[in-house]
Amino acid sequence: MNSAHINANIAGGLMDARLAQAGWLRLSSAQRDSLEAVQRLQGLDLCTRRGRAALEEGDFVVIPVELVICQDGEFLETTVVFALGKQVLISVEQGLRLDALDQAGEQLFAAMGDGCALDPCAMLFCMLEALNDAAHGTIRDIAARLDERSDAVAAASGGFDTAKRQAGVADIADTAIALGEAEELVAKTVEGQLMLARAGRWLRRAAGDARFAQRLPVLLADIHSLRRYARFQHDKIRNLQQSLMTTLDIKQNQVIKVFTVVTAVFTPPTLVAAFYGQNFAYMPELELPWGEWMVMALTGLFALMPLAYIKRKGWMR
Repeated sequence: MNSAHINANIAGGLMDARLAQAGWLRLSSAQRDSLEAVQRLQGLDLCTRRGRAALEEGDFVVIPVELVICQDGEFLETTVVFALGKQVLISVEQGLRLDALDQAGEQLFAAMGDGCALDPCAMLFCMLEALNDAAHGTIRDIAARLDERSDAVAAASGGFDTAKRQAGVADIADTAIALGEAEELVAKTVEGQLMLARAGRWLRRAAGDARFAQRLPVLLADIHSLRRYARFQHDKIRNLQQSLMTTLDIKQNQVIKVFTVVTAVFTPPTLVAAFYGQNFAYMPELELPWGEWMVMALTGLFALMPLAYIKRKGWMR
């Protein structure tokens, strides 16, 4: 670890300590001893696997929020459990430390330096804003990747790749798997926005209607608009999947059609060859000097007749 990372960790630790004094106790599920001590002290269940229900426990409101966050170039499915009390706000992150909450901590730390009063409700509001912004960035990254997948679907629908090779079933299968993974991420993002909206409603209930009368409705509107945008991306994925499945059916029908045409063309010559392969005692056409050429001509004619019929019907298009 270089000196820059060491200094960043030290600065982050000092900021967390100052914010803890102000009323935000930030924990991680990896900090088992500290987490168990806080749970015993406050009489709370802050396990990230406690379920999705928001409950009132004593003087606290425990609100779990499940999110999909794009962090360090990867999509991370995580859970944050908030315990909103009158004097303290407790947050428990599952595993990895979230950059969104780091940004919220920096904003709160700057507000402390400006002399602004902080309380648990104001802290939770700042964190919900940061998490909603992070979810917005996640949906934007998913949408960008979907645009790339749209090009892949267009290529699989009859286009050709750089090697002038028609996209095959294997290419379609890879794209279908990627679309399935994207659909799961978007679905979980929609659920995350619903849980963020629920946290906002609990915040309004705890702080009172007049406390965030102007800012909280805007935040809730942003959360719901992002949820609608995520649902639009989900519908887009469904359309791409439907287009992909239709393309796969068409390609499979094309393969079957090729084998059908080949079978129709070679069936008459096969019958002729089977007839002359029998051991008859007397076959008069074998004595004709042009008998072999006659049989070859008839065989070719019988092969071309079904091919001409298929082409006339337009079954080869």
